[in-house]
Amino acid sequence: MRFSQALVLSLLAASTLVVAQDDEPRSGGLLIGARNVGIGFGHVDAITGLRINWSDDGFDYVNGMNFTLWKPATGPIDGRINGLALGLLAAAADEINGLSLSPGAVIAGSGINGISVGGLAVVSQGSLNGFNLGGLAVVGQGDVWGFSLGGLAIVSQRSLTGISIGGLASVAQRDISGISIGGLATVAQGELTGLTMSGLGTVAQGSMTGISVSGLAVVTQKDLTGLSISLLASVAQEDIKGINIAGVAVVGTGGVMGATFGGVAIVSTGPIAGVNITAGQLSSETSVTGLNIGLYKIDSRSISGLNAGLIWTESSSLSGLSISGYNRTRGLQRGIVIGLLNHAEDLLGVQFGVLNVVESNPAWARYLPLMNVRF
Repeated sequence: MRFSQALVLSLLAASTLVVAQDDEPRSGGLLIGARNVGIGFGHVDAITGLRINWSDDGFDYVNGMNFTLWKPATGPIDGRINGLALGLLAAAADEINGLSLSPGAVIAGSGINGISVGGLAVVSQGSLNGFNLGGLAVVGQGDVWGFSLGGLAIVSQRSLTGISIGGLASVAQRDISGISIGGLATVAQGELTGLTMSGLGTVAQGSMTGISVSGLAVVTQKDLTGLSISLLASVAQEDIKGINIAGVAVVGTGGVMGATFGGVAIVSTGPIAGVNITAGQLSSETSVTGLNIGLYKIDSRSISGLNAGLIWTESSSLSGLSISGYNRTRGLQRGIVIGLLNHAEDLLGVQFGVLNVVESNPAWARYLPLMNVRF
């Protein structure tokens, strides 16, 4: 996750122009009102009402509106704003609840809750909850929840939940849930759930569930469940379940189940079951079951159902109907095969073809034209 870490560090560094230069020492302020209620100018530590300050430093709370003309003073970001936070350079506090606006950045130490709009960025060292709009990025070192839109990226050091749209990427160190769109990539180091779209890649270290669309590839280290569409490949290190469409290949190490369409190949070391169609090779190390069409080749230890391999179908056992130029069964074939050349070690069924070979037949019936039968 070097991209997200670099973005977090750079935005925090930029936002803490807040804390990067020396400021004049804090001085007192003027309160027009009583009992911390009214209008405050300068450093008023706690107020309910309107507070206007040159640079915020060490205040307690503002309930109402806080308007800051310059950057916060040197030191940790502190204070709590409940209401409206405005900043010409940055709207900043330890915690902001409500509406926060700045042409520069909206910055919080522990969390932002509500509507936040930063011309450059919205950055929280804690969580972000609500509507977040950053011209360049929305970054949370905690969870990011709600609607988030970043010109370049949406980044969460924890989970990302809701609607997230990043011009380049939407990235979470943990789970992503909801609707996530990344111009180049959507990446979760945990699970990815919901509707996910990306220009190049949709990637999850955990399971991926829902609708996943990618210009290049959909990749997960665990299960892929739901609808996945990619121009290049859909890949899962464990099972693939649902409807999967890939321009080149669908690869499920654990197994592939559902309706699967791979332009060049559908491949699994585990079972493949359902409706499986490819212009190239359909291959499983264990079994292929259902409606299976591989215009080049269907290849598995066990094949059952309705099978059409335009050039070649090969298995150790075959059950059902198989139509192929060359049907090769290295064990028992049950059912009907139709092809130019049909070759089985043993047969319980019928072969139709130019030449039909059944190794277990008597010598006179092992090689027959047009049809061979054994029951």
